[in-house]
Amino acid sequence: MRLLIPALLALTFVGCSCQRNADDDGGDGTALPAQAQTPETAAAPSAAQLRAQALEQRRNDAYTDAVGTLHLYLQRVGAGDQDAADKFWGYQRMPRGNEESNLRALKNLRGLRIQNQTPEPLDQEPVPELLRIPVDLRATLENGENRRYTGWYRLRRNQVEQRWELTGVLVAAKLQ
Repeated sequence: MRLLIPALLALTFVGCSCQRNADDDGGDGTALPAQAQTPETAAAPSAAQLRAQALEQRRNDAYTDAVGTLHLYLQRVGAGDQDAADKFWGYQRMPRGNEESNLRALKNLRGLRIQNQTPEPLDQEPVPELLRIPVDLRATLENGENRRYTGWYRLRRNQVEQRWELTGVLVAAKLQ
């Protein structure tokens, strides 16, 4: 009996395999391949893609800067600060009264709501230097009267001072 126990133990270890076969799972022995990486996931963006992204970012920044300049100008107009508003114009040009539909002449302005559409490039540059920005303005006067103005402002990028400046306007009062 003493010999029998060690013999059984020896047979148990000899017959036992610690390795697992694919057939043990009931499969046909073919393993599923690892998920292959596609070129889009494996490779970083190409130099051309990076340049295109950088150009698009510069274009969006230009639009944002131009719209910001226009909003600052209109805020100065709404506050009645004509001297500060005049500094936004290029070529030392100020708008004539009929170009802004006497918007700058409003003295009893309580509020000015500014809405603009996407700037429209007026040149063929990759990053535009001439833009037209359509606007919809709603002025509220101290007596509660509301006025609506629609039109556009034209801006150009001053390369020397690296800023946007107004060069033209056509805003008309809209009847309600």
